[in-house]
Amino acid sequence: MKIIDVVIIIGAFTILSYSINLPYTGQHDWNSVMYANIARNHLRYGLLQTKLGMLTTYDRVTPDLFGFFTHYPPLMPLLLALSFFLFGITEWAGRLVPILSSVVMIYFLFKLAQSLWDTRTGILTGIFLVFSPMLLYYSKIPVHETVVLGFLAMTLWFYIRWLKSGSRQDYWLMFVNLLLSQLTSWAGFYLSGYLPVHAIINSRSNLSKRKWFLTGIFILAPVIFILHNLHVFWLEGVKAQQSMFEVMLFRLNIGATAKPYGLTLSSFIDRQAYWINLYFTPIMITLSLIWLIVFISRRASRIKLALPESIIFLLLVFGFTHNLIFRHLAFIHDYMLIYALPFFALSSGVTLNWLYGLAIKKTRFAPAGILVILTTFILAGLPLVKQLFHSGDNNPAYRLGLSLNQSTKSGDTIIITSIEFMRFYDIFLRFYSDRVISATDKLRPSDFTNYDHIVMPKSYNFLSDADRQFLYNHYTHADIAGGTLFDTRQPL
Repeated sequence: MKIIDVVIIIGAFTILSYSINLPYTGQHDWNSVMYANIARNHLRYGLLQTKLGMLTTYDRVTPDLFGFFTHYPPLMPLLLALSFFLFGITEWAGRLVPILSSVVMIYFLFKLAQSLWDTRTGILTGIFLVFSPMLLYYSKIPVHETVVLGFLAMTLWFYIRWLKSGSRQDYWLMFVNLLLSQLTSWAGFYLSGYLPVHAIINSRSNLSKRKWFLTGIFILAPVIFILHNLHVFWLEGVKAQQSMFEVMLFRLNIGATAKPYGLTLSSFIDRQAYWINLYFTPIMITLSLIWLIVFISRRASRIKLALPESIIFLLLVFGFTHNLIFRHLAFIHDYMLIYALPFFALSSGVTLNWLYGLAIKKTRFAPAGILVILTTFILAGLPLVKQLFHSGDNNPAYRLGLSLNQSTKSGDTIIITSIEFMRFYDIFLRFYSDRVISATDKLRPSDFTNYDHIVMPKSYNFLSDADRQFLYNHYTHADIAGGTLFDTRQPL
């Protein structure tokens, strides 16, 4: 490993580790608390009891109360559980997993650019990756789409090496990383189709020798999909398949549950364009458009498609496949565009290096011009990144959840007097309290016997004055962070 490799790895890790200790309260951190809870359950119950499945229950419950999330492959929460096992159940240990995945992606895309173009292109690509607003924030969200990035980049790197060398070692390294990609996220499945097609286009002379290898890549996706369905059937029975099918229709924008969102083709394109401009910045978009225009003009001129060009085009197609298929998913979740980041970064790096090569022949100020472009790119995204880092500052469930965890015991039954509060913050409150919590807007006589504690939050509390007065007059209470806790076992 050369010095430049070490600098890329350490530099990327240092930059992306900024705010690694933030609580799980920010934009799309509902993913963080959901999967952190699943990882915590792997440690709490052990892999034999969880059956490697995504167990979603809170507190310690008996197996007959287990419930599983079955819509994704299982590897990502297992990696979180490993990090929690090694470093403790903390926010930074959870965020470390997607950060490491992002660093791996940056390094291998740097190596790819260095191999297919030159070191300067690799460095520029690395800069566009590291400082993109998309990665600066979402590299710290432990979700399938971020954790899979490293496996995808290694798959592509070893695929290119195998394409060039025909080495069996490179093939199996590619195959293993493709397998890990597909065990982490559905996006990895697309490469089982795209890589064989790309190989057929780019290595026709060696196709007869490689057809069995390409067949292995192609059949991997259906095999993993069948295994996933067998796994979730083992966990939940036939209702797992029913749930997956219903969610698939919803993500495809089909059916009654999707209609209230009012998704149309024009609204989908408008939102995607807005987010692309926001997360990839006008500079990256402009450089990528220049690359695309040149690419199209070369094809119009019937210039033979070179391997480096074909790799960027492969990243373009791959980057938007998931969003185009599952439009409803992409319409709601901005971070789904993270799959397009490698295309924007690599095409921007290649284009900027090409422009530098043209400019350096005419002016000695070309390096200064590149520096200005990169500085403008970095500064343009910082306001958005700052806003994202502070998006969870006012999440009331964090402090209230921690207080409930400290003020109650495992197994205590709890009800909170605000359905509205739970509508917005239920997953955060349940994770940080690690308690099973119900909700109501109106107290009933049965609540005082069915629950050990009644929580009245400071925010989103619509409890009537009569119910409030009744609680204060009849039960001991304690003021905790974010609310008031009443103990129904200790009447006044």
